[in-house]
Amino acid sequence: MKVLLVDDEANARMALRGVLETHFPQITIADEARDLPEAVRKINQLQPDLVFLDIEMPGYSGLELVNFFDADKINFKIVFVTAYSEYALQAFEMSAIDYLLKPVRKEQIERALEKIQPTSAPQLEALQQNTQGNGEKRIGLQLGDGLLFVRLEQIMYLRADGSYTHIHLTDGQRLTVTKKLLEYEKLEQWGDFMRIHRSHIINLQQINKILKQDGGTVVMNDGETFAISSEKKHGFMARFENYKL
Repeated sequence: MKVLLVDDEANARMALRGVLETHFPQITIADEARDLPEAVRKINQLQPDLVFLDIEMPGYSGLELVNFFDADKINFKIVFVTAYSEYALQAFEMSAIDYLLKPVRKEQIERALEKIQPTSAPQLEALQQNTQGNGEKRIGLQLGDGLLFVRLEQIMYLRADGSYTHIHLTDGQRLTVTKKLLEYEKLEQWGDFMRIHRSHIINLQQINKILKQDGGTVVMNDGETFAISSEKKHGFMARFENYKL
């Protein structure tokens, strides 16, 4: 496997090179690059199989790599290497992209190499949007026939079904993913979402009515009615009192 290392810090490149050369004989380090323009030139020249790509670099962010290639020309795999904050790491998860945290360790690389898949242009574009403070947020949903990216505002609510989650969209579609509802609680950090019951996460923008009956109930824009659990009621009402429709 031919590899290109991209990082503006020489020490970081040296450390990663040391781990790769010591523990991964199946990898050949073709070259290194100090910034994104140099990386683009060397990708075109060397045609690497895999790029270890830092994100925070002067001039251009590693996330802008997609801007330098046609979608059908991204035939190499990418492993992002980052020292980003927790918020930014959630952006990777939302975009269905794996990453390594600095300082990179042997065990991290082993796990990455076991499951690494080609990174698509839509994934990179979603990651760009998800790391922009005021950008449109999208989430990657792994369906049976591939990865679908959905704008958060398109999601009306999510419903638990054992090890599955049914995601209901504003256009009436229902998507089913093989993840538990718990894994989507991160949406509360990303938009107007709240888990109001062990079985439901709702988009507050899509509430049509709040009823007091049965301890608290919400009616969604599609007519579905969900109870607010007793342990969630106080937090829900406190949040909704400050919520602007």
